Amino acid sequence: MTTNQDERRGTAETMHQTAEALERSEAILHESAEKSPDEETRRRLHRLGDEVTRQALAIDKRADAL
Repeated sequence: MTTNQDERRGTAETMHQTAEALERSEAILHESAEKSPDEETRRRLHRLGDEVTRQALAIDKRADAL
């Protein structure tokens, strides 16, 4: 295996780990949203959680393409 392939594999692994961390953050955002007494705060937290999920999926997809 070449150094370039090793680097790509390492980069992809780091990207997947980042995506997993984002997914954990997304779960926390949705959980916090459900606990919020304020409707607008709930909506904002859910929207943010959804955006974090989209970003995590995009990172995973890019990592898979390396």
